[in-house]
Amino acid sequence: MNNKFSENLKKLRKEHNLSQEQLADELGVSRQAISKWESGSAYPEMDKIIALCDKFNLNIDDLLHRDIKEVKSEEESKKTINKGIDDCLNFITNTVNMFSKMTFKEKIKCVIEQLIIILILFILSNMIVGIFRTLIFNLFDFLPSHVNIVIQNVLAAILGVVCIIASIIIVIHVFKTRYLDYYNTLKNDTEEINTDEKVDSEEDIKETRESSKKEDKKIIIRDPEHSEYRFINGLFKIILLIIKFFCAIFAISTSCALIGLFVAFVSSFLIAKTGLFFIGILLTILSAIIITIIILLLFLNFIFNRKNDKKKMIWSFIISLITLGAGIGLVINGVLDFTVDFDGTSMLETKKLEFNMKEDSFINWDVTYVEKNIKNIEVEYKINKYCELSQYSSGENGIHLTTTCSNPDQAVREVLKELNKKRIIGINDRPVEVTVYASKDNIKKLKNNYNEYLKKVEHSNNEIEEYEERISSLEEELNEYREKNVEYEEKIAELEEKNS
Repeated sequence: MNNKFSENLKKLRKEHNLSQEQLADELGVSRQAISKWESGSAYPEMDKIIALCDKFNLNIDDLLHRDIKEVKSEEESKKTINKGIDDCLNFITNTVNMFSKMTFKEKIKCVIEQLIIILILFILSNMIVGIFRTLIFNLFDFLPSHVNIVIQNVLAAILGVVCIIASIIIVIHVFKTRYLDYYNTLKNDTEEINTDEKVDSEEDIKETRESSKKEDKKIIIRDPEHSEYRFINGLFKIILLIIKFFCAIFAISTSCALIGLFVAFVSSFLIAKTGLFFIGILLTILSAIIITIIILLLFLNFIFNRKNDKKKMIWSFIISLITLGAGIGLVINGVLDFTVDFDGTSMLETKKLEFNMKEDSFINWDVTYVEKNIKNIEVEYKINKYCELSQYSSGENGIHLTTTCSNPDQAVREVLKELNKKRIIGINDRPVEVTVYASKDNIKKLKNNYNEYLKKVEHSNNEIEEYEERISSLEEELNEYREKNVEYEEKIAELEEKNS
């Protein structure tokens, strides 16, 4: 025997609001004996231990060796599980009994009604999943396409499971409210009528039934102790947890958006010299920050079961909308004073390149050719002053040109500088007005070589398409052979069974 007995005895006595004297009287011992048992200085005899177990509804092992709190928690969990199983079995039993007492017409009506509800829920679930897929695709558009597709499929599958569970709950709840509760009420009324000694004739029974039916049609039972089943509540909890999971995902996305808005708010001071445009940008970003914080708080309060301060949130939302409208208005008024150069012509510079002419050389861009009595090839073009053209190596002897920008940060600084001067300019890294200077013979060779190059590319593409078609046809043949192989194996197995 260990100290668990003394601790358990003290807890059980206090839980049952018994003093040491009262417990001693019930067991037929002195109060000092109870005090010694609880202090651990003495232990009762076996007959007293059995009496304690009977009184507190425990077995000897639990009383002497286990923590009483653990024992009770295990009993509660067992009761909860058993209650859920009993509710589920009662639901099935009542459904079977109800269908056995329904007419054929009533059965058809009930089944058709449930099928219509299931069809409506199926359509709604597909619409919800489709909209959710689009939102997820746009939300994670910055990720690679294959990663985006995986995330989209996983989250859509989880949402699909949620929709299925929710649909099951709705169908069961509607069926229970529309049919089972009504059937149980009628059954109870019928039992009361059969046991009522005052009702003697069949006509009185019919009249009482009809009156009870009229009254019951208006009754919708919503008492949780009588109308809700424990296993349905469990499904509701699972649905709630999954919804909270999705809310947590959106809360993380909202937090990232909030960080981006704060970065934009600080960065907006780089255009502080634009007057109304700058003030409008500040107000717009500030209102967007407030709205994002409100959305984030709604998500977090829902996840952690906290109450929302509705008045503060509503007033903050209204003020942020007013600020957003004012900011957009100021941005529009400020933009009217700007000059626009989206092509970035003010940042263009004329540059030149020179290449050696070979027999099979060509230029892989559409350019303008100009005859000039020179031996090599000169390329003249206009491009952003922070970018330039360069030649990259390839298997062909063509002059393959690509754009490289060595100082993009300087280009951004110049754009911001021009923006403070109320000029909007674009950064164009593509060359424009590309002109090739070469002799007449070289121009002819360049054009012919380029046409030959295009023919080779087209021929290669055609060959690739032919090979892909051949591969697909071979795969189809392979599948046919596999199917025949399976058939032959089945026939061989049948013959082996016959022979054996």
